[in-house]
Formats: sequence, C-alpha cells, structure tokens
Amino acid sequence: MTERKSDKPAVIIAVALLAIILIGEVIVYTSDYTDYSAEAGLEGDSLGYQVSADGSKTYSVVVNDNGTYDGMDRLYIYFDESYPANYEDVDVSIGAQALDQRYYLEQVVNLLKPRNFHDITYVDAEQLADALAGDLASDGCGTAGLLVISGVLPDTVYTGNADDTIFQWLSGGGSLYWLGNLIGECYATTDGLQHVDGYQELFFGAECLNTEGVDTAYSEVDGNDYTHALALQSNSVKYAVDGDRVPDDRAHLSIGFTEGGYSSITLVQYGSGMVCVLGGDYSNYQRNDLVQIISSGLGPQSSIVSVETGTVTNGTVSGRIEGVTGSSLSAFIYLGGYYPVYNKLFWL
Repeated sequence: MTERKSDKPAVIIAVALLAIILIGEVIVYTSDYTDYSAEAGLEGDSLGYQVSADGSKTYSVVVNDNGTYDGMDRLYIYFDESYPANYEDVDVSIGAQALDQRYYLEQVVNLLKPRNFHDITYVDAEQLADALAGDLASDGCGTAGLLVISGVLPDTVYTGNADDTIFQWLSGGGSLYWLGNLIGECYATTDGLQHVDGYQELFFGAECLNTEGVDTAYSEVDGNDYTHALALQSNSVKYAVDGDRVPDDRAHLSIGFTEGGYSSITLVQYGSGMVCVLGGDYSNYQRNDLVQIISSGLGPQSSIVSVETGTVTNGTVSGRIEGVTGSSLSAFIYLGGYYPVYNKLFWL
C-alpha cells in the first residue's frame, strides 16, 4: 500500500466563496501567483522549459502524447439546488466544514485558480441545456468540459435515451468529469430521481461500473506512471470504471489506484469527446486529483513521453528534454509535489 500524506482542513477565505451563489455567472480569474512561473516550447523534437519560484519548490514537467484528444479550455460546473442530488453524505470531524456539494465546488474553483484554469461557468439545469445546445450549434464542444459532482444529471440534458443532449455533446468533443455516484444510473427531475435501465451501455457500451461494493484500492495501476507523475492521492474505487470491460473500439486510460479491476480514475473515449470518472464519495484526496486531471489536459489516449523532476530555489531553472514526438503533444508543469502551488499546461 502506498503511504499517503494526511488530510488537513483547508482554510476558507469567506469572500472567495460567495461566487458559488451566482449561478450562471462566468468566473474569469487572472493569476496573481507572481511567486511562480513556467514556460515551455518545442523546437523540432527538443522541448525547452523554464521554471521560476521564490523559496524552494519541487517541480515536475510531464510531457504527454494525447493521441486525437486536444483538451479543453473552458469548464461548466453543474449546480442546481432545485434539482435533487444523488451522493452519500460524508462524515467530517467535529467543527470541520461539511463536505457537501456547495463546499466541494467552492474548493474546486479555489484550487483551479493557481493551476491556470480560469474560464469557469456555473450553470443550473436550464442553463446547462442552453450551454450544451450552444456548443453543438457552434461546433464548440471540443473546447468545453463539464463537471458534475451531484451524482446525477438533470432531465434537461439526460433522460436515458441515446439521442439525449449529453450524448450529442460528448460525441461532438465535449469532456465530462464525473463523481458522486454511478454515472447515468438515474436522472433528476424537480420531483425526484428516475431510474434508467441500461445506463452503463449508454455511457460506455458495456457494463463496467463498480456496483459490487469494492471501496478501497491498495495497488497502483500498472502500465503507466501517472500515479506518481501527477502526484495522485485518492485510492477510492467506489462507483469506478473497470477499463478492461470497456469495448476495444473506445480508447481508455486507467490511472491512480486499482482494486478488483476498478481504477480510482478512468478516462473513456465517447465519440470525439470523453467521460472521466473519479471513484469514491467526496474527499480532499479526490478533489485534489480532480483539479490535477482537469488542469493537466489528459485524455483517454494520453501516454507519457517523458517526466522531468527537480527543485527550484529562489530563482529560475531551465532544462531541455530531447526526443519529444507525438500526434498531440502537451507539457504539464507543476510546482509543489503532492501539494501543488502552481500548474501550467502547454499545448505544443
């Protein structure tokens, strides 16, 4: 079992948390993390990079070949308290902030800020339908992501039918990030939850979700080194995907930790887009992995070309990685190891 660092309660800055109330408002951050910076560029098959920091920080440069996936640069966050959610309440220490949907999302946005992901829009059920329809009309699905942590989609975009808006949007290139419960098992109306038959086939083409009660993984996923390369921490596989059961015509990437075939994080191709499922109920480890995956630009065909690590202390470190080739290359640079303080993604 891989030893992990202990969770520590986050310090909450009240003013920053008011944004969640403004449903539908676009939040555009400009980075004020002037203590850190990173640059990267490709010349032929040689990648040059530069990392700067005040103080001393570890850094990682993760170079990926992403196949046909080109990532996304704007994110919708679904949040609508007029529709029921479908997640398990999480026990927290006395006096600690409850890990409910509202607080979880507040912290996701706060963590994405130093990771240089700024184009974030909160949407309710109706606004979500309008946003996805707008992407379809403008051929803009490929630049958009959708985060759903409520454990259920609203009936404005999903009713258990193959021609639902969510599937059209995914086919067009959208990226869905999911956690909270079994994806697609039911959909939400304002009156309650409605069960869907064959929901796993709708999203994955086969039954591959963890409905067996396996909760915790004690082994790292074999076949890639993303667990270490991205400093992934969550080892919960509740509601997770078994990538080996996904049909061969759909690319998939399983990363993190695994038990019984289920992985803590699995990215599965859907048409030109993808579905990324993070296992488990709400936790700080899971949330940290979520923002790391979003900001790293990983897709279901991603593979590591090279990883460079080091330490920068009160200045700038420059380096070069040779032999960088691939069809859709990216360089993901982050500082701080398991406690990232700054991330930046470069499409090469």
